[in-house]
Amino acid sequence: MSRHSMRFLLLPLVLFAMMMPATAEDLSAIEWVTNNEDPPIGDPAAKKGGTFYTNMTSYPLTLRVVGPNANDSFAGWKRAYSMDFTLVSRHPTTDNYIPIMATHWSVQSDGKTIYYKLDPDARWSDGKALTAADYVHTWHMMQSENIVDPFFNQYAKDYFDQIVAVEPYVLKVVGVFESWRPLDMFDLWATPAHAVTLEEGFPERYNNSVLPVQGPYLLDEQVAGQYVTFERLKDWWGRDKHYMQGMYNVDRIHIRVIEDNDRAFDFFKKGELTYYSVNTAKKWAEEMEFDAVKKGWVHRKRLFVDYPQGVYGFAMNLEKPIFHNKDFRKAIQHLFNFDVINEKLMYNAYYKQVSAFTGTEYENRDLIPYSFDPLKAREHLRAAGYEERGDDGILVDAAGNRASFTLSYGSKGLERHMTVVKQTFQRFGVEMELRLLEPGTAFRNGLERQYEMTIMSRTSGLYPGPHQYFGSVYKETKNNNNVWAYGTAYTDSLIDVYRFDTDKQRRVAALYELDAIIQDEAFYLPFWQAPFMRFLYRDSLVFPASYFPKRTQGMTDWQVFWIDEDRAARLEEAMAADRSLGEDTEVDVDPYKVKDRIEAALRAAAER
Repeated sequence: MSRHSMRFLLLPLVLFAMMMPATAEDLSAIEWVTNNEDPPIGDPAAKKGGTFYTNMTSYPLTLRVVGPNANDSFAGWKRAYSMDFTLVSRHPTTDNYIPIMATHWSVQSDGKTIYYKLDPDARWSDGKALTAADYVHTWHMMQSENIVDPFFNQYAKDYFDQIVAVEPYVLKVVGVFESWRPLDMFDLWATPAHAVTLEEGFPERYNNSVLPVQGPYLLDEQVAGQYVTFERLKDWWGRDKHYMQGMYNVDRIHIRVIEDNDRAFDFFKKGELTYYSVNTAKKWAEEMEFDAVKKGWVHRKRLFVDYPQGVYGFAMNLEKPIFHNKDFRKAIQHLFNFDVINEKLMYNAYYKQVSAFTGTEYENRDLIPYSFDPLKAREHLRAAGYEERGDDGILVDAAGNRASFTLSYGSKGLERHMTVVKQTFQRFGVEMELRLLEPGTAFRNGLERQYEMTIMSRTSGLYPGPHQYFGSVYKETKNNNNVWAYGTAYTDSLIDVYRFDTDKQRRVAALYELDAIIQDEAFYLPFWQAPFMRFLYRDSLVFPASYFPKRTQGMTDWQVFWIDEDRAARLEEAMAADRSLGEDTEVDVDPYKVKDRIEAALRAAAER
């Protein structure tokens, strides 16, 4: 992101640079920048203590952050205390750069060279000092084929020309290209060089190893198939840093494996979970009036957040014969009836998603969505060769091939929705078999392209990442996010304009065109966007006034909540006495004015 020969040519040079004395590079002219002026991310008044009980749908496939299966459903948790502690970050409310592992930084005039002053207070969880050598080690790890991670192998090649430990606490990063946002593009995390070796057998060696972390929580206990726990490091080096105030407050995080979301809801209602994400509109509309809510023991919130929606919808595997034909793919687009699903099954709670880059400034708002149109679908089916129906009512082509495929997916909560889609397709001569898998299996099969159609769900950053999703370099390998196996020389050129061109107008024009091509190629059928978080929490859990920061996708992003022991005692007493604390009737929370803006944009689009 010949590869092997380049790595081995570079490695001696890097090692030589690391062995050079600190005086070999004059840093006296460097103009250092920092930012400690933005507000803390959390609430400085937050209290420490307590155990936070939550759930996940499947047991971790691995504890590694790179290598096979590292991007599993547990990835958000394990990254939260390792990979997410990058050199700098964007403040989740102001979007300004703020120090994380580096106290200062300096971007050079070439737009690709950055110097970082590392925080000398930083320590690994085993007490070892965290130094520039640990970032060099991450680079070497990305390059190593022993990690069995083609994505990071390619990423290291595409993004980093040099990573040099100039001094123990000064790091130099040189990107491969000039960038219009080098602090985003050439950021990285540290890997404990004293604890991680890169010899052959890396995936197996570290598959279930608890390694030192730079974050505030260390994996403490794990029972295969049942639960894992994290314990807060009481002497964590970052506890009193400006931007860490009011974050990472609970002493212990207990994550139970509950494969079925309905069962997790039952656990929450019984008081065995502290927090529960409500993922379906039906549950939100029909099942929130239970006794604990009415008595104020539990609160429910729909918090609107301002963050790009990412990729969510049907992914068609272009390696499978059934989806080789673009007319067939377009027929599928015209047979998907979002309005009926939204009205009948989702209580009109969602907004139709059209773009591959929804919620970013690179979203092509001129795209006209595929409408539910059986006549157009029939035209495309005929063009694809499906003229006649077989004895079972399913269309066949001249060679006798049926218009039939299997949808593999991992969320039982979508079973009703997919059944409606299946029935609609079948009415018009297309068979979609449903194959519900364990979530981890469905995810892994997607990465390995062991499916015909699947449901693709990926979060996004502030800026789109088209290279990882649509770059042709990833079409040739598996275990990456190009799950549809798409990419051409021309679309690569558009992606390169976005990645490398410093002219914003050209970047926007390139991604607008890419967005239009993706829509026309029809291998991605976007579902719906939900610019909000719906969740329940017990009265003992406390949040800042705005709940989560503006740029939040999930609960693990910014852990600003805390447990109030006094409220916990009050709650226990009230429950024991069956006494009401008073219902919290404020359900919708929109501190960032997101709802009105989205609805105005959709009205404008409908008028075009």
